[in-house]
Amino acid sequence: MTSKTHRGTKAIRDDFSVETKELLAKRVGMRCSNPNCRQLTSGPQEDPTKALNVGVAAHVAAASKGGPRYDARMTSEQRKAPENGIWLCQNCAKLVDNDAKRYPVDLLQEWKQLSEKAALLEIESPSRADTKNEDVELIRFFAQCFDRPAFQDPFMQEGSMEAFDKAIEDTITAINTGCLRARDGAVLGQARGKAFLTNRHWRDKMDAIVDVLRAIRSRYSLAVRDGQIHVSHHGQQDFYCIHDHAIAEWMDASRAEALRLFAEVCEDAGIQPPTFPRWRGRPLPGW
Repeated sequence: MTSKTHRGTKAIRDDFSVETKELLAKRVGMRCSNPNCRQLTSGPQEDPTKALNVGVAAHVAAASKGGPRYDARMTSEQRKAPENGIWLCQNCAKLVDNDAKRYPVDLLQEWKQLSEKAALLEIESPSRADTKNEDVELIRFFAQCFDRPAFQDPFMQEGSMEAFDKAIEDTITAINTGCLRARDGAVLGQARGKAFLTNRHWRDKMDAIVDVLRAIRSRYSLAVRDGQIHVSHHGQQDFYCIHDHAIAEWMDASRAEALRLFAEVCEDAGIQPPTFPRWRGRPLPGW
């Protein structure tokens, strides 16, 4: 397949074969490989003889020169090999290609490995009659995921804005994939993602919690972009200034809502919910 360049000549694109696309999709259980997403990408159409697909076999390193993360050292065969592919939903595929600096090769390969492990764990996990106990143990694991300063300290007292954002991202990843990581990337625990919960009520609440956490990350990125939060670096230290205190109040209220929902799940499961937040003055909004 070829595409036109700005000068009217044609540049060769090293596209994946149909077989490679199907392989990439199946290796992650037809789910988006972004650990912050993990949405199913295939399902039934109204026509009983057809299925819909909202997934994309995306290139980690671009298929042609000028594309995101293009690597001139790669051969044509390497560019269209499964090792250079990642299965994503259409939204995430567009996301990673619109900001290649934020989503480098190493990160996409890490996503791919996490998603493949999660898919394999789903297959290897035996079906058991005692699903309630399994659900309870999974909720216990999720409780560990919230044991971070990002859920304990008021937003105005955060030591590092970037560490706060990363902690929220890691929590989303842990709930979605069952892989809990420390700030340095070390794996602290391995379980299963929220999709494994057989209790639909609990699963729905965990879905709602992840939606709140995603909103927090989106609001943070928007605040930095619009100058409501200024972040700078001096040596090993991070400095920040919050120009709009309403942002801090919204962050505190949103985290409180996520923790309130989780506390409801813990109570229903007969588990003592985490004691949050550490607060030296008045309670956070919603507490």
